[in-house]
Amino acid sequence: MKIIDIIMIILLIILGIMVYYLFGIFFFKDDSKPIPSIPDIIIKNNNIKDETKGKSVINLDSCDFRKYDMDCKVVKFLEENLAWSNKAEGVNFCSYEYLGEKENNIYLVSSCQEFYISDSQMVCPDKDILEKCFVSKDKSECSECEIKDIDKRIVEGSGVSIPVRLTTNGNTFSLWTPRDGSLYQKDLKAEFPKDIYNLLSETKKNLKAINIERAENYFGANATFDIAQTFDESCSNSLDCPKVPGEYAIKSNCPYEMRCVEKKCSVGCYDLIDHLDLPVLKD
Repeated sequence: MKIIDIIMIILLIILGIMVYYLFGIFFFKDDSKPIPSIPDIIIKNNNIKDETKGKSVINLDSCDFRKYDMDCKVVKFLEENLAWSNKAEGVNFCSYEYLGEKENNIYLVSSCQEFYISDSQMVCPDKDILEKCFVSKDKSECSECEIKDIDKRIVEGSGVSIPVRLTTNGNTFSLWTPRDGSLYQKDLKAEFPKDIYNLLSETKKNLKAINIERAENYFGANATFDIAQTFDESCSNSLDCPKVPGEYAIKSNCPYEMRCVEKKCSVGCYDLIDHLDLPVLKD
């Protein structure tokens, strides 16, 4: 083989490599961006400020949540790490619905609510004074209103309802929660297995009823519940009652709920507002 032939072969090889490289850049270029990983939020007690840390009253030695189909250790963890308090006297009550688990990850829909006791309310003589009192940050416009004693009742403070993932680490958990706003659904789709994510639209447990019942038992006081209609269904607690009937679910005057009242299922509206903060109109 002549030298000129060898040189031509080498040039053809080099040319082929260049064509393959350029062809790969322009026709097989990957413009996709990697999906950023969503880190677990590992929450420990000393990472939460004392003044806002959720307060749990669960005693693991005597706790029994079998009627709610819940694990006491999980509930206590949620109350101390997911919930928070706005009131010094507030106590947090959490509940959850189990969706499933994969490996060492447990997927839940959780609901946490702070409750405390109110035994008085501010009453204003007319609508104009009530509105001025309500918007007054320092209550300087409330001089014509009066504070009246009422029967002790539970009212709500801070609250959160959100799907969560717990990762078991020995005898404790780490907590992951989705971010707010437009990232909420993206985070859930990225972090929840598809079959478990699809269950989010099929939850059945009345978590609000559980939290209210636990708070009532703890404080020894009831929530105010205005009954709109009582049905024939018998019940031992609010979890025995069916979902809110459609004709009430579509109403906008209040969020209607089902409650067991005198062993009968009733539909109506809770008043869990502290009326020292939000005055009421005199009858």
